[in-house]
Amino acid sequence: MDWDMQKTSVVIVGAGFSAAASDGKMPLMTGFFDQLQQQQFPDLFAFVSEVGCTSRCPTIAKANVEKVLTALEQMRTAPKRALCGTLSTFSESHPDIQKQLTVYTLHRLKSGACVEADNWAAQLLASCGFSTTVISMNYDNLAESILSNRRGIRHGDNNPNCPHCRMRLLLNAACSCNIRNDELNELWRGAVLKPHGSVAWRRCLNEGCCNHECLVADQHCRPFEPCKCNFCQTECAPVMVLPTMSKNLNEIKEIAVMWQACHAAIKDAESILLFGFSLPQSDELLTQTIRTAVREGRRLKRVGSIDLNPESVLDRFEDCIPAGMDIEANAFPVEIGQRPIWLNDADVDQLNSESFASPEASK
Repeated sequence: MDWDMQKTSVVIVGAGFSAAASDGKMPLMTGFFDQLQQQQFPDLFAFVSEVGCTSRCPTIAKANVEKVLTALEQMRTAPKRALCGTLSTFSESHPDIQKQLTVYTLHRLKSGACVEADNWAAQLLASCGFSTTVISMNYDNLAESILSNRRGIRHGDNNPNCPHCRMRLLLNAACSCNIRNDELNELWRGAVLKPHGSVAWRRCLNEGCCNHECLVADQHCRPFEPCKCNFCQTECAPVMVLPTMSKNLNEIKEIAVMWQACHAAIKDAESILLFGFSLPQSDELLTQTIRTAVREGRRLKRVGSIDLNPESVLDRFEDCIPAGMDIEANAFPVEIGQRPIWLNDADVDQLNSESFASPEASK
C-alpha cells in the first residue's frame, strides 16, 4: 500500500469503514433500516416508508438513510406553511420520529458491534501512529474500540496515548463543571473525535441537575445501557446528533468541542486519509470545516481515499482545496467482502505483526 499509516496526520472514518471492519454487520447508506419494525417504531416506520423508499429502493431494508435525514432536516428548519405533500403530513409527528430514530440507531448499531482481530480494515486502522487523530463520523464505537486495544496503549487521565481516553479528557475540558479551555492544549492530537456523538456517550436528562451538561463517555467504550445519573438518579440518555446539512449544535453545547478539535487537527494536518467516508451532502458541516481549516493551515500535502468509488470522493475533496495548493491524491478502491488488491501479502504480514487485542477485551 502506497501510504504510510504511521505518519498519517488525520484519518476520517465513515460508514464504509464500519461496514468493512464488521464484515458487513454495520450498514452503509442503504441497509440502515433493515431491522426497523413497525410495531416498535410506528412513526419512524411510516416516515421511512414514505420518504426513503423509491423505485430504486423499493423496500424499507433498502431505504437510503441520507434521504431520510435530509427530509427530517427540512421538516425541522422550514416554516410550516412552506411544507407541502408528504412532509406536511408528518410535521406534527416530527419530534416522535426523531426520538424513535435515536432509539432505533442505538439498537441497530449495537447489533453489529463486533470486530474480528484479523479483519483487514480493523488492522489497517490499528496501524495508525499514536499521534494520528481519528475523526469518526459514525455513532458506533468500532474505531475507538480498535484503537484503544492496540499494543503499547496507556489508559487513564495522566497523559494517556489511548485515543478514547484523550477524547474523554476533551469532553471533560469542555464540561461546564470545569474551567473551559478554548485552546484545547492539543488534547485533540492522537484522540478519536466524535462530532456526531456516540452510542457510548450519555448525559443526564434532568435540566436542573449539575450533571445535565456533562457528556460522559463510557470508560470502556461500551454502548449505552439504561442507567441513572450518579447525582440526581434521573434517567440518562445517549448522546447522538443527527447528521444534517446545518448542525444545531445548541441542542448539545458541549459537543461543539469536538468540532473545534476537528478544525484544529485538520488545520495542522499534512496528510488526510478518508476511510469509508464519502463526504456526503448530509455532512456538509464537516466539508466546510475541512475547507476552512485547510485554507487557514495550508499544510496539507497528501490526501487518500479508501472507498468503493474513491475517485469521486477525491473529486469532492478537491473542492475543499484553495487555489494555489498542490495536493497529491491517492485512490484506494475496495470491493464489498474482499480484501483490497492494493493490500499485498507483505502489508498483511506487517498488519498481523502490529495487530490489536480483541475490542471486546476489557481495558
